[in-house]
Amino acid sequence: MTVDLAPPFPGEPARSSVKTAVPGPKSEALRARHQRHQDARTVHVYQDARRSVGNYLVDVDGNELLDLYGHIACVPIGYNHPDLTAAWKDGRFDWLMGYRPALGVAPPPEWVDLVEGTLMAVAPSGHTKVLTVTTGAEAVENAIKAAFAWKARRRRGGASWTDEDARLAMLNAQPHTNDMQVISFEGGFHGRTLGALSATRSKAIHKIDFPAFDWPVVPFPANRFPLADHTAENQAAEARALQSIEDLLVRDGQRVAALIVEPIQGEGGDRHASPEFFRALRALLTKHEVAFIVDEVQTGAGATGTFWAHEHWGLPEPPDLVTWSKKFQLGGVHLREEFMPAEAYRIFNTFLGDPLRAAQFRIIHDVICRDRLVEHTQRVGAYLLEQLSELVTRFPATFSQPRGQGTFAAIDARDGATRDRLLHDLRQRGVEAGGSGDRSIRFRPALVMAARHVDEAMQLFADSARAVG
Repeated sequence: MTVDLAPPFPGEPARSSVKTAVPGPKSEALRARHQRHQDARTVHVYQDARRSVGNYLVDVDGNELLDLYGHIACVPIGYNHPDLTAAWKDGRFDWLMGYRPALGVAPPPEWVDLVEGTLMAVAPSGHTKVLTVTTGAEAVENAIKAAFAWKARRRRGGASWTDEDARLAMLNAQPHTNDMQVISFEGGFHGRTLGALSATRSKAIHKIDFPAFDWPVVPFPANRFPLADHTAENQAAEARALQSIEDLLVRDGQRVAALIVEPIQGEGGDRHASPEFFRALRALLTKHEVAFIVDEVQTGAGATGTFWAHEHWGLPEPPDLVTWSKKFQLGGVHLREEFMPAEAYRIFNTFLGDPLRAAQFRIIHDVICRDRLVEHTQRVGAYLLEQLSELVTRFPATFSQPRGQGTFAAIDARDGATRDRLLHDLRQRGVEAGGSGDRSIRFRPALVMAARHVDEAMQLFADSARAVG
């Protein structure tokens, strides 16, 4: 297929280049220092931020790696984009140099411009309010809090709380609040703070030894691919999941404040469901007066070929709350009017986000719009999926299940041990990649990835498959 290339990225390497083992000796020396004070065991490499360009991460040993991982989906327009570097140099961020404001107390006027002109410019359809925080987990925490506040007010018939409610709240003994629940899906990941962690279901290591709310979990259908070969199986799995949710809501729906779901389960293994499933889910939650939280922390800002992944579903009624972070550079929740808490200070903290990162996102959003990067990602993603399918055809004993929307994509290895060997071998060949689930390799590149980067990646994946087997 023909794929339009992204605008040329000045100074980007022609291809990856490996000079040492990855991680190299300088990275390992830094890890030894780092480990004395923080847990550095998860570090892949130490990055030379000044030398990294476009789609290529340069580490402290001088290795130039084609970056398909993007700091776990956090890099929107590549490294050292000229529009961003120019903004740093021309004074666009001077209003933030002297202090970091407490945005809920004394925000600068530029913050209002950012909220109106950028954060609300990208708001999902039907959403008129936004809450800003710093991280994705905070976004989830506060979306859940907003859903609880909405549900509690509905249970009180629209009235505010009483003095007795306030007294019991201070004792952690609210009889009609402490029983409220949030439904999440098997395999879901929503963050590592305690509230979000109660909805996270991807890996035991995230949860073990930490107290959790007794909230219900339901099966995620996890479509099999290619979709055309698994139609009946996928439809049956989705029907079972919907029936499980409906049974729960019929039995105990008055206690359920919200259901939270990722459009594509990222940490859980890049698991998908159909638009029809999500439309049926929306109708079910509306019927039972349960808030619909869509967690777009990984998928938001264009990676799936639409700005919001849930746009693919064709919902007749929008989600109630949408969480976001990563490519936005800060965290937040867009929400429908009725989900904004009626009283001040219900959702509040000192910083209420990071205005510097929001200012950066304004430039990022301008670049996304000017260079039509969402549409570009849609085209490159289709090419990537085509090439992943070809890779499976060439190496059926090593790879399976090519899948994705836009460049938010994945492929399965034969098993977890093979996946881990492939990831190590790929780094030695110049590819920074990461896993998801128990056997998947995920693609989370910047929106400026072009067809030539796909071609380079597929060549290196093929070389790695031959070496690892």
